[in-house]
Amino acid sequence: IGNEDEENLAHVARPSVHATSVPHHWRKVYKLIQVQIVHRHGDRTPITPMKNETYWASALPSDQILERVAKNTKLRRGDGPQVPHLARGKGPFGKLTQLGLLQMVDLGARLREELHLEDANYDDQHHRDDRDNVFFNKGRLFHHTHDPLHPKRIRVVSTDFPRTIQSVQGVLVGMFPDAPEDHIEIDVQHTSLLIPDPQPRRHEEQEALEVDLATRPHLVEKEEEMRSLAVRTTDALRPLLGDEAFDMSFGVGEEKEGDVEQQPLSWAQLSEITKCLQVRNLLPQSITAGDQEAIATHTAWRWFENLRHPRLAHLSMGAMVSMIVETMNNHPEEVPLTIYSAHDSTLIGLLSAFRLEQPAQWPEYGSYFKVELFQVADSDGEDDSHEYFVRFSLNGQLLRSMWEDEENPHELIPLDVLTDKTSTLIH
Repeated sequence: IGNEDEENLAHVARPSVHATSVPHHWRKVYKLIQVQIVHRHGDRTPITPMKNETYWASALPSDQILERVAKNTKLRRGDGPQVPHLARGKGPFGKLTQLGLLQMVDLGARLREELHLEDANYDDQHHRDDRDNVFFNKGRLFHHTHDPLHPKRIRVVSTDFPRTIQSVQGVLVGMFPDAPEDHIEIDVQHTSLLIPDPQPRRHEEQEALEVDLATRPHLVEKEEEMRSLAVRTTDALRPLLGDEAFDMSFGVGEEKEGDVEQQPLSWAQLSEITKCLQVRNLLPQSITAGDQEAIATHTAWRWFENLRHPRLAHLSMGAMVSMIVETMNNHPEEVPLTIYSAHDSTLIGLLSAFRLEQPAQWPEYGSYFKVELFQVADSDGEDDSHEYFVRFSLNGQLLRSMWEDEENPHELIPLDVLTDKTSTLIH
């Protein structure tokens, strides 16, 4: 497919269409046949323990609300022991808030609108875009009458954290507002594959590589430049921190040695604590909004600097990349929609592993990464041949792939090319 056709396909999600008589000749026929969505959980309490537990507990949804949200879902767990992770949080910490649950219900409604065509009178054969391309279902995955969205046509996978499980339950409420009779299974058996920083790491090599990457000169120089901000912010937060705050450790390249209480909090902790406080107007006066932005920006830079390293991308995200790519290659046997409920680290890891453009902002609560598989056929209809192309986006913003040309990245990539390129991550 040429550059001109790539430009055409960029209009698939929201093509400009108009009614007309059936045209004698169409250039391309596009059909969205599979979508995989990876979303971040909603707003949460800090993972790092804080002193005022009562305040943070008051931000959580009631047990009655959580029971109603979970009513039409069931969890699938393996027989093995649950692997602990400090980022799960303890007590009221690291938990989905009432605000976070509402965010995820809203996200489910938005995804339903993006994926499901409600117009029962829409006729593909009488609609085309302004480039003479035909789009099945206006570029949607499901159609209200002949190809509807249904619980049996969706697969759900989540990390085994309360906040991600409850988040995707909220998404399903928004996606299926009529409370379907069928229970939707949530597979929570793959936590260590869905995050780049499992505890313990799945490979000893990853642990050593993270330590080694942290010693690169440009990272050391940047850390020295930012150290005063880390120290000042940590000192300002100390009166608010709980007893075990300095015992927490999560994130890629955030491991510490020695007397941790004499060191600044990790960047991952500084970012998440200040964000949670800022949302609630609870930041200490000595920490400005500019400080919080600088902390978040530096934390994101560190994550991308590490996870874009090819070997670390392989060790940390290769297994999830494999799940996504294999699901596309096996599309005839797979359900058309898969939802993964995960974390900001998951999104950053996938953006890095798939070699996509770096977004302008850190993925906020409720952010969603979409992987779309299109079947593209020629318009002459002389044979049944077609090709498959993949497109990526974050929160509706297309992300171009740099696999083939870093200077001129593409908005879509042939599935066979993506499979070949990512094989270095999978094997």
